[in-house]
Parts: sequence; structure tokens; C-alpha cells
Amino acid sequence: DCTLFLESLAEASRRYAVEIHCYCLLSNHYHLLVRSREGGLSDFMRFSMGRFTRVRNVRRASDGPLFRGRFTSQLIETEPQLIECSRYIHLNPVKASLAANPQDWGWSSARAYLGLERPPAWLITAELLAMFGPKDQATAYLRFLQDGIEPRDGVRPRGSDTSTD
Repeated sequence: DCTLFLESLAEASRRYAVEIHCYCLLSNHYHLLVRSREGGLSDFMRFSMGRFTRVRNVRRASDGPLFRGRFTSQLIETEPQLIECSRYIHLNPVKASLAANPQDWGWSSARAYLGLERPPAWLITAELLAMFGPKDQATAYLRFLQDGIEPRDGVRPRGSDTSTD
């Protein structure tokens, strides 16, 4: 289902000129960071969710809607809002206790941002990573993500600073 969902997003992205910058898929919801320069966000969402639903229903011999209500969106106007939104999306599985670190969750763009896998052609990472300086952007982004992880019961994420100074 996750692969089908991403394929549906990719096709909708091409059709409606919507840039996909971040994503995270969970069992009961998803998050996207997208840019629609031509105002096609609603068409993008209608097509991608409709395609996903139709194909999934055929594969499972079922019918009916999979999503309730209209999607919600939030306008991002500044670079700090943009990078915080990316952190929120990539930390979603960590905050939900589904993964210890963002790179441990396979259905997120975090691994592409951290240089652990090649981003798909439809995922735009360079623009956001450029905000983390000209060198070693993946490491800088990882530090940024880890700064958003609050220790639970004295446990810190792997690879983070363990000093208590």
C-alpha cells in the first residue's frame, strides 16, 4: 500500500506540477510537504488520493472511500517554518514511538535527506538541504532532527551527544 501511495503521489506531481519536498506515511495518516506554484494543490490531492483508493480497492476486492473529509493544509511563508515543518514530518514516527530515529522509518523521505538512499526522481531535497550550508548537509540535517527528539526516560537517540553538561 505504501508503494502504491507513493506512486500515486509521483503521478499526481507530474500531472499537476506540484513539488514534493518531504513525506511520511504511517498506518493511519500521512504528512506531505509540497509546493504548488500553479495553484493545483486540490487537483493534486484529489487525483493522488483517488488513484490510490481505486487501485487499492481493486487489489483488495473492496470498495468505498479510504479517506475521510478534505485534506488540511498550512501555508508556509518563511524558511524557519519550512525547516520546522520538515522536522515535524520526519520526526513523526519517532514521536509516535514507531522508530527510535527518523532514519529507521522506511516510509519517509528522511533517509533520502540523510544520504542513506537515493531520493526518487519526484522528491526534491536539494532546496531544503541547501539551507543547512554548503558542506555535509546530511550531517547538519541529522543534527537538526536529533535536536527535535526529546529524551524519554534518559534514553537519547543513537548517534546523539550523550554528555550531561
